[in-house]
Amino acid sequence: MSSNEGIQASVYTRWHQLAVPLAFVLAAGSFMLVVLNRGPVALGAALAVLGLVLPPLVAFKGFPTRNTVKVTSDGLEFSRRSPIAFADLSRWGTDDYLKLTRPGLPTLLVSPADLPSRERLLRDFEAALAAWQKRQPAGTAAARRTHFYGSTGGRLVGAVITALGAGSAVMALNLREPSLSLAVVGGLGALFGLVMLFGKRG
Repeated sequence: MSSNEGIQASVYTRWHQLAVPLAFVLAAGSFMLVVLNRGPVALGAALAVLGLVLPPLVAFKGFPTRNTVKVTSDGLEFSRRSPIAFADLSRWGTDDYLKLTRPGLPTLLVSPADLPSRERLLRDFEAALAAWQKRQPAGTAAARRTHFYGSTGGRLVGAVITALGAGSAVMALNLREPSLSLAVVGGLGALFGLVMLFGKRG
């Protein structure tokens, strides 16, 4: 089984994915560090903005993600990176994207350009993987499906981000000169964390 036409998608590694929560942590942490040490609020605000922008900028601009993905009978082919064989997979997931985990190699996160493309990719991938597994000798270990939302790791990360975001928002509003913009940033971080904290398996 194969897809006749490639699917436009962005292909991330874990470093791309971690850039977003890292940005919130850096922004909140740098702001609180300056404020708790009675430093200038303007310096704290500047460092917070820098911390919020820098990790995603380095990750996404320094390591481009655009790719064309094709599902084949034996795995996935990419226009800008090496193919991935089903035989190389140890785990896979479909929370917000197609997550492909390989022992000793970077985890890949494949995110199609739109919802129809996402549905097509996941449908083609699951069908091709199931067909491939049926062709394997009896006793061959199958790649295990996993979920991030609702998992212990997902909830722990969500709790940390929620605490940092909420703490930053409260501190920003309780300054001698309250900073509404930093409170909004902290609030958005807290909301992002809550989604992870209370997320359920799809």
